[in-house]
Amino acid sequence: MKLRKVVAMFTLVAMMGTLFVGCSNKAASDKNEGNTVSEESNGGDKGTDGEGQQISGTITIFEHEYSYEDSLKEVIEGFNKLYPNVDVKYEIKAGQEYYSILSTAIQSGDGPDLFWTNGTATSNMADYVSNGVCYDLTNAVDYSLYDESAMNLTKVDGKSYSIPWLTLDTRAVYYNKDLFNENGWKIPETFSEFEKLLGTIKTAGYTPISLCAADPYCLLFAFEPILAAYDVDYTKGLADNSVSATDKPVKDVLDLMLGWADKGYFGDNWLGVADNNAQILGFTSGKAAMNIAGSWDAATISQNNPDLNFGAFVIPPEDGTTGLVGTPANGFSVNAASKNLDAAVAFANYCASLEAQKIWVQSQGAVSASPEIEASSEIAKEISSYGNGNIYRSWQNVLSTNSTDGKAANIFSNDFPVVFSKLLSVDDFLKEISEVMQ
Repeated sequence: MKLRKVVAMFTLVAMMGTLFVGCSNKAASDKNEGNTVSEESNGGDKGTDGEGQQISGTITIFEHEYSYEDSLKEVIEGFNKLYPNVDVKYEIKAGQEYYSILSTAIQSGDGPDLFWTNGTATSNMADYVSNGVCYDLTNAVDYSLYDESAMNLTKVDGKSYSIPWLTLDTRAVYYNKDLFNENGWKIPETFSEFEKLLGTIKTAGYTPISLCAADPYCLLFAFEPILAAYDVDYTKGLADNSVSATDKPVKDVLDLMLGWADKGYFGDNWLGVADNNAQILGFTSGKAAMNIAGSWDAATISQNNPDLNFGAFVIPPEDGTTGLVGTPANGFSVNAASKNLDAAVAFANYCASLEAQKIWVQSQGAVSASPEIEASSEIAKEISSYGNGNIYRSWQNVLSTNSTDGKAANIFSNDFPVVFSKLLSVDDFLKEISEVMQ
């Protein structure tokens, strides 16, 4: 449920816009009003000897990544213990064509009963809501497990239309423990210590940070945690839009990172690093001491070099109080036109339960976004330990949700690498962004 994959789909969603225009908004609204859920599926889990027996039939789920298939199977198994008469089928629609396939299925009347979207992290779910596709789950699902950061993913115009997963898609600094031990390097406790460490590693003959300049998301997943450590108050302000996405701290950090590049902290040939795989290779090969990347990259790092002794930390601010940039991942919305709405909402309710959330978070080996769910992998536990109850909103999420038709996110994805190649100034880039922000 990663932003880098979803935002790449914006163009496809735009192409499908005319498809939805053909649907009468009134017809979609009538469908949503007339197809209401019964009490049996409203309000959480049901025992197999009670109301769970009263719901039956078949529902189909669309998921967007094969990496979630095993977790989904486990959730379905748990659901069927409570609702044994519901046959749950799923289809994995992986790739950038996901939204195109989903839109075509919905338009033809063969849409799934539940389907994945990225919630309000991108504009896709809001587009479906505006066209009457998503069922209003506000009063149909028990959301008591979620905090505000998770609930924000579900809401369009104050109503909830999806079920988040309490995996935290965050960012971390992966570091080579053997290199650190051999050279006597310590995990920094302040931002100034982190910056000093970069120079120390460079002097020792290693690349301090493996980073790809060609991919906007590789750059983003380094930029956001650096920004959070550089100015905590600004980063906290992103949550309630009390600050602007183009305020001075953003410029300061972009300038700082460009200065680090000039000093060789990302390697002498970092502009030639082609993609995230090459960035990871720079770290797993031992050439780079650190790699700032998404929490989901831990598994890839291990697969790339199973013998690598690595850990993770979060860049600390000057006062040493850390937090994690990111949001819980979004899960499923319910199709307002579902032919088995009771069962679909019952499944949504089960997904919102602590039991299902534990299954999902722990089977994914993910960083947990809930104090009630312990991470299952050691590296995820290590990253989670830096949360301290502070979850910071992604800067890119502000661009996606607070700009006209998501234009700022498109500018970011096109021009962020151009800024780091120095073909576009930081000032001109931020001016482009500010002109399309709401």
